[in-house]
Order: sequence, then C-alpha cells, then structure tokens
Amino acid sequence: MNISKLIFFPKPTDADINTQTLLNTLIESQFITAKELKTNHYLPGERFLNLITFLGCSPKINLFPVDGESHCFISFIEPTGLPSCVGYTKTAYPKCPSCTKRIVNWKIPDWKLPGKLCKCDKCQTITPYTELNWKHECGFARYGFLITQIYPYEAVPTDQFLHILNQFSDLEWSYCYANN
Repeated sequence: MNISKLIFFPKPTDADINTQTLLNTLIESQFITAKELKTNHYLPGERFLNLITFLGCSPKINLFPVDGESHCFISFIEPTGLPSCVGYTKTAYPKCPSCTKRIVNWKIPDWKLPGKLCKCDKCQTITPYTELNWKHECGFARYGFLITQIYPYEAVPTDQFLHILNQFSDLEWSYCYANN
C-alpha cells in the first residue's frame, strides 16, 4: 500500500548532515515529540501545525494514533552514500534545466539510482536526474525526513520551518511530495 508523504531534504543533494543534530532541532522546535512511539516513528509536536500549513478545505489528518485508522508520523530516511530518489508522485514530469520544457520520456530503468542521467526529448541535453526541475514532485538526497499521510499539495512548509532547517545545517532545504 502506498502512503502519501511530504519529504524534506537538504540541498545540495550530496550534503552531509548530522542526523542526531537534525533530530534535536526538530524536537527543540517542537515539530516532533521527544519520545519515539516506536523505532523511527515520531508523533507531531506542539508546534507542528504552526510550521506546516494545510491548504484547501478542511483536510482530514489524524495527528495521533487511533485504533483502526492511519495517522500522521515523522520518520527519518536511512542515510545513503550517494544521492538517490527519496520519493516521487505518480504524476511527476520533470523540466529540463536547459530548455525548461517538460521531459515526456524521462523514465528509464533504474532512474532512481545514484548517477543516472536523463536525456531531454526536446533539446537533447543530458542532465543528472538529481538536477532536473521536479517542481516538488520528486526528490533526491542522501538524508532527510518525511511526514506520512500528507497528500501531494495538501500542505506546505512555512518559511519559518524552512528557516529552522536552513539555520541548523547552514544548508538550503527543499521538499517534495510522494505517493509512490
């Protein structure tokens, strides 16, 4: 079963961060609770709804476990040696950084793996998948964290939250949605 997610990761994609410091930052900012519900499973903290903005009319999201229902939780992505795909939407179509046109035939076998290259079907420019313009519909990174039960474009991080992430790591952070 696919679970929709909102995924956060540092830029550049090959950035090296201290995951313990990231955990402490998320706890101190009250984005997550200090206690793990189970391994790598944190509940939203008291300021979660101040740091993530939900869009549209009355989104339904369970912030706490209820028997028989799915709930929102935050977990950390297992660190990798090289940037790889951390998630994508089923409707993702990247844009070429050279001609800025939508790349229609972008999927190749193993495209999610580190080092794979994409050839633009319009201008023939060859670009690493990590450098395509995914418009928040795909992300590549070595580290990061995710929030489950967030549907694509249902919520966005506040500028304040992105500032907290940027400040702790001295790196720019980005995000993407995933339902793969």
